[in-house]
Amino acid sequence: MSSHTRDEDGFGLVEVVIAMFLLGIVAVAILPVLWSGIQQSSRQSATATATRELNALIEQARDGQTCAALDSAAATKTLHAGTAAEFEVRVPSGVTYSCTAGSAVPITLEAARGTTVLTVVRAEVYIP
Repeated sequence: MSSHTRDEDGFGLVEVVIAMFLLGIVAVAILPVLWSGIQQSSRQSATATATRELNALIEQARDGQTCAALDSAAATKTLHAGTAAEFEVRVPSGVTYSCTAGSAVPITLEAARGTTVLTVVRAEVYIP
């Protein structure tokens, strides 16, 4: 027959409480890493969206092949890009370009949220 007593069956309340306490400590230790990962993911998503929008503006200027299309792409504008967060597209301060027919015009655009620059795109647009 069985030689086990009732005290040896299963887990007691004390063991369960200790296990929950240890799991709680592990969860609290991991929480900052998880939060940091979520924030980093959000920043990377915003940077990817901003880069995609800047590249689209450069392609519009290339398709237009005029100084007016280049000026339109370089004009300061605020974009929402499908998210609640918005960012501003602009030519960086101190950077100028001159549009001349028959030349490749270097253009630099940046996307910024407040004072934080998300991404910068540099390209050349040929104006026939």
